[in-house]
Amino acid sequence: MSDTLVTKPDEAIALRLMQAIRADAERACAPDAVDLVSVTFDVSATAADPGSLRYTPRIDRKTRTILFTGGTATAGEKTVMTATAVYRITPHA
Repeated sequence: MSDTLVTKPDEAIALRLMQAIRADAERACAPDAVDLVSVTFDVSATAADPGSLRYTPRIDRKTRTILFTGGTATAGEKTVMTATAVYRITPHA
């Protein structure tokens, strides 16, 4: 039985990568709000220290109501994880 209270390194990487992607999405869509619709992760390699990685978000495409985005977590030249995400853009009232 695994301990569900322990965050594994790959889970910590995924969380930090999503934080970087979301912050970039919020900047790109401000003052409108963004709500996550879908996310997919691909793990390419293992990394022991999530804090030592570089998290790089990117915007793939933005429409009036949808933002297609993603990012990578890298250790030097080695990609550790990639993510793609879709956000719904809700106009600021």
